[in-house]
Amino acid sequence: MSFCTTPPLNAPIVSLTLVGTGEPLLRMEKRLSCAASGLGIRLEVDIRKDADAMGIPYQQTPAVLHSGKVIFNGLPRTEEIEAWLKNSV
Repeated sequence: MSFCTTPPLNAPIVSLTLVGTGEPLLRMEKRLSCAASGLGIRLEVDIRKDADAMGIPYQQTPAVLHSGKVIFNGLPRTEEIEAWLKNSV
């Protein structure tokens, strides 16, 4: 598992949308941040709290979207996020 560090300014950037509210949203944001920084990737995260307006049922939040597609629902392990990030850069 990676550890949380600050990636370099020239690190590749991945843009994601994080949908949800409350503690699950905060936990997902932390997992994304730690996974990305451990791989030397910078994230641009747009946080949206209006799951219904995004067409995502509340029960499926937190959700992470990339290019408009849901890539994660719920709280995946940091290792799963790392694996996806490795393939997205």
